[in-house]
Amino acid sequence: MKRMALGIGAALVIGNGALAQSPTSGPRRERQGDPRAVIFVQRGCNACHGIWALRVKPKTDAGPDLTFAYVDVVNRYGMSLDAFLYNPSGVMRLMLASHLPLSAADRDSITHVLEAIYKEHRAQLNGEIPPIAPDTTLPN
Repeated sequence: MKRMALGIGAALVIGNGALAQSPTSGPRRERQGDPRAVIFVQRGCNACHGIWALRVKPKTDAGPDLTFAYVDVVNRYGMSLDAFLYNPSGVMRLMLASHLPLSAADRDSITHVLEAIYKEHRAQLNGEIPPIAPDTTLPN
């Protein structure tokens, strides 16, 4: 019975459609999932959030796409993504406190990945990204 529960849990995490293949399972890179997406799928972030840059599809449209969250959080909440993950507001406060508890290592990893994809994709999209609010600064 315990094995079945673990198997079902693993199937839910891996088989949700967001990350169908492991980074080494497919013959071509474009068919493979980005290994940086794993933490978001394993922690359940994709229940509400997609991450276009990592090809993570959300299960629902409840939350915004996180591709540009590194700067979007600064614009929306006036604090760095790192600070927000440690002291969230609104719905995220409830979610992180009761449904998606993240360790300090999880928060650091998520911040690092979202910073990296922001920097990668900002250059590609040029002027299509909303500017940072003038009274805020980008976190280091």
